[in-house]
Amino acid sequence: MGNQVQASYGGTPTNYGKRAIAVILDLLLTIVPPIVLSLLGLVFVFAFTPLGIVLFILSGIYVVVFPIVNILRQGSKGATYGKSQQNIALVKDETGAPIGILFAILRSLIFWIFNSLSAGIFLIVDLLFPAFDKKRQRIVDKMLSTVVVDAPKGGSVMSHSGGSQMGTYSESSTPLAPPKI
Repeated sequence: MGNQVQASYGGTPTNYGKRAIAVILDLLLTIVPPIVLSLLGLVFVFAFTPLGIVLFILSGIYVVVFPIVNILRQGSKGATYGKSQQNIALVKDETGAPIGILFAILRSLIFWIFNSLSAGIFLIVDLLFPAFDKKRQRIVDKMLSTVVVDAPKGGSVMSHSGGSQMGTYSESSTPLAPPKI
């Protein structure tokens, strides 16, 4: 493993274990609730009640809506639900501000496009890359100049100007403290 260096704005890149746990938590939150709803729906369908159909529909809605909400949350607050639980945040490397909703969507699209084109090889390389990188960045993070940093418990990612507006960029050269979630 390479020597760790600070993010450009001064934050501490998070360790690989916290990132891995955050991804696992996000996957579990994406997969487990719809499976439970579907299994309950199956039980109720066999009991000939309309509740089974409703549970299947809710399961389908959840599968579509939750990942979108998680990406929007990452863009606006700097953290998905898994990252929030691990007290880490995805921020712009230069400013320490949240990456914004458009960059969060772009980050996901780039990941899935490259993964599709490489038949899954990009997935493996991209997810293992932080274990060997000095700033602990994924390949997608390097492309978009973002970094996942440790964030103190109980707060929100602050803007570069130190105000309460999240995701606001300011042209100041003073380094930021690590963001809070």
